[in-house]
Amino acid sequence: MKILGIDEAGRGCVIGPLVVAGVVMSSGDLEKLNALGVRDSKRVLRAQRARLAREIKRLAQHIIVVEIEPNELDENLTAVELRAMGRIIWESGAERVYLDLPVGPLARDRFQASLDVYLHQLEAGEGRQLMRSLVAENRADAKYPIVSAASIIAKVHRDQAIERLHQEYGDFGWGYPGEPKTRKFLREFYERMGRFPPCARHKWRTLRKLSERSLDL
Repeated sequence: MKILGIDEAGRGCVIGPLVVAGVVMSSGDLEKLNALGVRDSKRVLRAQRARLAREIKRLAQHIIVVEIEPNELDENLTAVELRAMGRIIWESGAERVYLDLPVGPLARDRFQASLDVYLHQLEAGEGRQLMRSLVAENRADAKYPIVSAASIIAKVHRDQAIERLHQEYGDFGWGYPGEPKTRKFLREFYERMGRFPPCARHKWRTLRKLSERSLDL
């Protein structure tokens, strides 16, 4: 049986892409993820994540990564992520899907219903039907190794994207709004250029607050 795990990286960032990743493996190979020590990417050091990502790619039948640029994140973030997850499920052809739910428990049923609608639209457009069961849970990356694997792939892919941006803009940290280095970079860029860089998510509240403070100087 083909098993798919899906998770994202960079949902709460103010700089850089949102990355949604899917890892497809045979059910008979899932135990190998435990042997590798695969777990939630937030509990793995950056150097270890890179090593684990290489091992996951070696074991997986298929790796699917959707990178969503900041200028594509102006609309509802959950809707953007839902479509990315739907595309990954569709491309994978997996019979069982585990995903880290990007909404709270009260919104779970609505999210799953919307995902089903999107998948049915893909099925109608392509003229084929998926046979699948879906498990969508909060903190699935801490519970299911296949989702942990997707979490690691997404995180490593996003780290690489951020490192490329460092080459262009200098070291601004990892793009999280709580990082002083990130906020300093954005504030100084705005004061110098009168705008934020294209790598930033312009509709984020963090940027609105920084621009308002800069105008008051």
